Amino acid sequence: MMGEPPYFLGIDIGGTGAKAGIFDLAGNIAGQGYHEYRMVSNVPGQAEHDAESWWLAAASAVRNALKTVPAENVAAVGVSCTNGLIAVGEDAKPLRSAIMLWDQRALPEVAHIKEILDPEEVFKVTGNPVAPGAYSLPTILWLKHHDPVTFNRAHKLMVPGGYLVARLTGRFTIDFSRACTTLLFDIRKMCWHQPFLEALEIPAEKLPETLPSSEIAGNISTEAAAMTGLKEGIPVTVGCMDTIAASIGAGITDPGACFVIMGTAARVSGPLGISRFDRRFMNCTHVVPGRWQYIGAINGVGSSLRWVRDTFGHMERRVGQNTGTDPYDLLTAQAAAAPPGSKGLLFLPYISGERTPVWNPFARGVFFGVTLGHSRGDFIRSVLEGSAFAIRHVIQILESDLKLSIRNLRIGGAAAASIVWNQIIADVTGKEVSCLNELHIEVLGAALLAAVSSGAYKDYTCAVEHTIRPARTFTPDSSAHAAYDKLFPLYLSLYPEVSHHFKELAEMELPKGWIK
Repeated sequence: MMGEPPYFLGIDIGGTGAKAGIFDLAGNIAGQGYHEYRMVSNVPGQAEHDAESWWLAAASAVRNALKTVPAENVAAVGVSCTNGLIAVGEDAKPLRSAIMLWDQRALPEVAHIKEILDPEEVFKVTGNPVAPGAYSLPTILWLKHHDPVTFNRAHKLMVPGGYLVARLTGRFTIDFSRACTTLLFDIRKMCWHQPFLEALEIPAEKLPETLPSSEIAGNISTEAAAMTGLKEGIPVTVGCMDTIAASIGAGITDPGACFVIMGTAARVSGPLGISRFDRRFMNCTHVVPGRWQYIGAINGVGSSLRWVRDTFGHMERRVGQNTGTDPYDLLTAQAAAAPPGSKGLLFLPYISGERTPVWNPFARGVFFGVTLGHSRGDFIRSVLEGSAFAIRHVIQILESDLKLSIRNLRIGGAAAASIVWNQIIADVTGKEVSCLNELHIEVLGAALLAAVSSGAYKDYTCAVEHTIRPARTFTPDSSAHAAYDKLFPLYLSLYPEVSHHFKELAEMELPKGWIK
């Protein structure tokens, strides 16, 4: 058991599971834990999580991380999170399932918002467009209109990170970066925008307290200590959105640099030195004062590969269980045997709608170019390539429209563990790809947030210098890149040619399947 203090704990509530990591001041991981939970999607277009399972999963992950580090040596806790909406009571316990960012039920509320508020004014104030899923406001209104009992009972309407902080400390907060994704927060003044609340008749008292990410929200409560194994009284920061934690964990804190988080969704992101925003991107505050963050959010990356695993990878899962091999490695090994371009098989990775850059909640996944000559490996590779093409699409906009010069991509996240996928991304984008030593960069970033907040480092630059170490670099293969250069224009043309069919398909009264 490692006993040299101090250590800092990072917790991330992700799209598929809760991760915990305990790090020393050199960025070495001393203890870690992970606990998966299930997304509930009984009806197409809906995506929910049991928020109580987040708490139980986080507590389990922390207990596992503490198996190698004495609890008394953990100096502070940082939290990061994905996006969703949770209605909670005064005891911070959920009143219903959390509605997640992939959920599309609030589309009518988007239209309602545009009737009440000027979309241009919303973008001017919040730095973000009116859209479902990625932003909380449509979901808040859906809850108000369709589940008024829960809405009225709710003490606070929370995001996952603030919910976890409340379960740990009893204080109801939301950090500035995640508040930016509500469409109710002034991105420059950093406060709730009262005119929007009044126009939409949303009681301000139902919203949590807005605070900087680095502020201490409170201390580990007696109940939380019993659940997690942490010492009562340890300080907990307000936390931040997962992309901001990843920015810290990737060592990207200066304008001009770019990184990719390969999680359930992918985010192509980097800091901005001025508050000038593009509506095709999500935009939020950074933890570094006077900086903001652009986020090219791509929904179907890790989720596409997980869909392949869960739907078609039963053999790989059985083999993995019997041999101790990761089923994803078995799948990507088949992809590696297929040629670049998958013999002309293209995949649009829009399996749960899409955000950047098309912002179409009706978008669906598409396999294009299927022939009798295509193998299982070609299909798996095309899924990996489709995600890489989506990343290249975002980078093209950054370079052509935002005039950024991107030479290197730092990549982290669970899916970044794949050597095959990293090489495909390098080949598709034509960029050098640096895989980060710590794959779960959100957890490291959350831990560094706690360390800076508690004074262990003087600032984030110092924290990054002491901890971030890229592990491996992938350079583009010229012949593979040439093949992808031929396919990329076709990839770009596919979406506009079929997009008008997506809404038509969504509105058909087709059987939804059996709900047991």
